Amino acid sequence: MMERATIFRALSGETALVGGAAALGAAWITENRQGMAWAGWWLAGLAFVIAFNAFQLIRLGSAHQKPFWSSGLKLALRGALPPLIAGGFLGVLFIRAGQVPAAASMWIIHYGLALLAIREFAPRSMVFLGWSFVAFGLIALSVVAQVIDLPGDWSHHINPSRLMALAFGGFHLIYGALIVTTKSREEVEA
Repeated sequence: MMERATIFRALSGETALVGGAAALGAAWITENRQGMAWAGWWLAGLAFVIAFNAFQLIRLGSAHQKPFWSSGLKLALRGALPPLIAGGFLGVLFIRAGQVPAAASMWIIHYGLALLAIREFAPRSMVFLGWSFVAFGLIALSVVAQVIDLPGDWSHHINPSRLMALAFGGFHLIYGALIVTTKSREEVEA
């Protein structure tokens, strides 16, 4: 179990860096877009990161002569898919209703819930990342739903691309940088 968590941690660090960079790129492209024009770029970024992660899993599997569809991957998908599907569905509903900032908040919250759903075999750092997404998403949803009033003119700076950039870009870049620079990663590659 500890060996799998260490390998999982190493792979997740690299994928987090790629995901964070992709999120910042999507945020820049979508800064002035709304609706499905906004969502399409974010979904394309998601597809790119999923493809990169699959490549990483295939590469690791062939190096250790293990199948791609391992029991660990199946277990992770069983845990993560329900919140991801629910968040994706709610996000699309909000986008169709013209509430793109609420959609971004839904995606952020549910991604965090998906990370927490796999906490039993993921490293502790992944749990902290999951809670960071949930907390930030709930705060963002409270702000966009005008439950929380920001002081001054801060509310004018809130848009869905910036929310996604902070969460998916910022949190992933910080997480990835911390993970790929730790000693445990070096032990995995040795």
